[in-house]
Amino acid sequence: TLLASSAASDVYKRQLNAQTADEMLHKVTAAIEAGQHGQAVSYFRQAISLNIDRSEMFYWTSIDKSSEISSKLSNELALAYKKNRNYDKAYLFYKELLQKTPDNVDYLEACAEIQVCRGQEKEALRMYEKVLQLDADNLAANIFLGNYYYLMAEKEKKRLDTDLSLIHI
Repeated sequence: TLLASSAASDVYKRQLNAQTADEMLHKVTAAIEAGQHGQAVSYFRQAISLNIDRSEMFYWTSIDKSSEISSKLSNELALAYKKNRNYDKAYLFYKELLQKTPDNVDYLEACAEIQVCRGQEKEALRMYEKVLQLDADNLAANIFLGNYYYLMAEKEKKRLDTDLSLIHI
C-alpha cells in the first residue's frame, strides 16, 4: 500500500503542478495585456518550472509570434529545455528565435552548442563559422573551430600514415 500511496501522491502533485502552471499562465496573459512584459516573462519562467509541457502548449496556442514578447518566451523555453537536456526541443526554440533574428550571435552560439549535443557537428561547424563572421573574437566559436580543425588534421594525418605504411610493405 506504500507504493500505491506514493503513486497517488505523484498523481496529485502532477495535477497540482498543472493547476498551478495554468494559474501562472493566466497571469502571463494578464501581464502581457497590461504591457508588463518583464512580469510576464517572470510568470512564464515560473510556469515552465511547474509544467514545461503546458507552458510550451500555451506558447504555441496563445502567443502572437509577431509580438515582441514572443522571442522572450521562446528563449525561456529554449533555456529550460537545454537545462533539462532535451536538446531536440531546445534546438526547435533556438531555430524559432533565429527565424526572427538570424544574425543574433547569442542565439547562433546557443544553437551551435545544442547541435554539438545532438551529434550534429557539421551543422554546428556551419553555425560557429557564421558566429565568427559576425564576431571574430567569440571565444566559444574559436575554441570549437580550433578543436574541430585540429581533430580533422589529426584524423587526416593518421590516414596518411596508414597509407604510407601500406606503400612501404
